[in-house]
Amino acid sequence: MLPLKDIQTPAYVMDEAALLRNLELLKSVKEAAGCSIVLALKSFAVYPLFPLMSQYLDGTTASGIYEARLGREEFGEEVHVYSPGFDDAEMEALLPIASHISFNSANQ
Repeated sequence: MLPLKDIQTPAYVMDEAALLRNLELLKSVKEAAGCSIVLALKSFAVYPLFPLMSQYLDGTTASGIYEARLGREEFGEEVHVYSPGFDDAEMEALLPIASHISFNSANQ
């Protein structure tokens, strides 16, 4: 591991020990509450950490087909999808991927 002063910027630097502490905390919340915890790919899509994170988290949230597919491939079956609007082709592609689809209105 390089000392921070030797890392070329711009770069994303992750503290694995801090991430593990947070994942363990999330695991304890899941167990105590009996709930699922999913990763919002829009806010944290650091692909190299997915193998570790998928051991602790239940799935992902996505706003489109490509995010949903990534979530399914990397985290498993729990894939939540939301978008203000889906066209017919998007819905057809999402149905086999998504475990949960949220709609903007009852009419949608």
